[in-house]
Amino acid sequence: MPPKKPVAKTGVKPKPKGAAGASSGAKKPTGAAPAKGTPAPATIAKEKPEEPKEIPEVKIVLKQLVDVLIKDTGDKIKESGKWPLVIDESDRVSTFLRYQDTNYLNAKNPGDMEPERIRMAIIGAIRFGKPVVLDMMDSNMINAAADKFDVVQKGLLESVMTKDILVDQRYKSLVKDSDPDEYTDQSSAFNHGMVDGFGFIVITSMASPPPELMQRTYVIRVQ
Repeated sequence: MPPKKPVAKTGVKPKPKGAAGASSGAKKPTGAAPAKGTPAPATIAKEKPEEPKEIPEVKIVLKQLVDVLIKDTGDKIKESGKWPLVIDESDRVSTFLRYQDTNYLNAKNPGDMEPERIRMAIIGAIRFGKPVVLDMMDSNMINAAADKFDVVQKGLLESVMTKDILVDQRYKSLVKDSDPDEYTDQSSAFNHGMVDGFGFIVITSMASPPPELMQRTYVIRVQ
């Protein structure tokens, strides 16, 4: 049997077991690290909601009511271009105005909210130059009252609130042929001097009436 030939040495050492897979098992970085000096992404600051603006109001004591509300001393109500809203938690203003020369409507009294009662209260106050008083008592009755006024004429309360009813004698659309002569006689009914005395007063015993109503009115708070 011939002898085996010796293997020539190449000088290359064989790789140890597991060396081939060592590099494949190493974890690769998931992303490049941010360069030094690079600013972090800016965060967007949330804007704070605006706080509701305080609704201006005039604070008085009861003995000032005649001068401030009835006589409008200084023409403050007139200059505001709004009708007054009187806040009185004691109900004293309600009692006081009920016995003044006003056309008083209680928004919670079904009898006062009858269409004919509302119609005559409006045209009577315009004809004789005095205020209509809408008493909401201790509840938010403005929308309920608007619905009752709508039975008389669509949008009537809004027309009163904006004073549009006084423009171009629109109030005459409320007059019926069957009404007394003091409303139908063209020669004497609704002279300008009396019409100018018309007013509309909303009163409530709620400490915090609806903000929407307060924004539309000249607010007087009785302390």
